Amino acid sequence: MELGYDPLWDEQGRLRQGCTVREALTWMTKFGGHTAGESVWVNGVRYKIGRLVYGPERPAVADQAISRVYDGYYRQLNFSV
Repeated sequence: MELGYDPLWDEQGRLRQGCTVREALTWMTKFGGHTAGESVWVNGVRYKIGRLVYGPERPAVADQAISRVYDGYYRQLNFSV
């Protein structure tokens, strides 16, 4: 992945179809937006980013396509899959 390509948003600013939670978080951590120690909420359940990206026992939601992204308080990432 390169900085010029955002796996989550297309060129028109719309959610890119088929982007998984893990793909989005990998890109966000690689280019400095977030760290592996931060939390993210997927379908209302809290996970550490590192567990979804790097964890040996990665939850199944990590490889599911994102259907909705919304912001919470203070940079809180929220995804629906």
